[in-house]
Amino acid sequence: MADVSGEISNGQRAFWTFLFYTLCGPFFAALAYAAVIILAPPLKLGALLPAGAPPLGEAVASVFVWAALPAALTALGVMPMVFRRGTFGWIVAAAAGVIAFAAATAIAPIQHEVTLAVLAFGAGLISLAVRHMLLAAGILRSE
Repeated sequence: MADVSGEISNGQRAFWTFLFYTLCGPFFAALAYAAVIILAPPLKLGALLPAGAPPLGEAVASVFVWAALPAALTALGVMPMVFRRGTFGWIVAAAAGVIAFAAATAIAPIQHEVTLAVLAFGAGLISLAVRHMLLAAGILRSE
């Protein structure tokens, strides 16, 4: 029987990094969008919401699907470091999230251009959250 308690390779770390980013990243984006839509009216921020928005379930599902593109781009951006060192820093995670979001909006534009800066900041935070999950799960080496 194989010893499963040993060290995982950097290739395996990169594989799991890609999976976590492409599955957990869109989930966090959809969860954040749902929280904003639900909490905006009670916090008296309803005027900031776009007019004629689709129903919550449809909007959250479309956010999840669209967010897969920047999540995959973020994963591809950090994977070379994971292959080499087995980890990457928090600033790299945040920058990769923002840059991948910008690239994704160039490939597949979103409807509300006025919110791009806020959404890019959110993409950086989501990338940090996924990196934290990878560290907590023991997939990435701690620095």
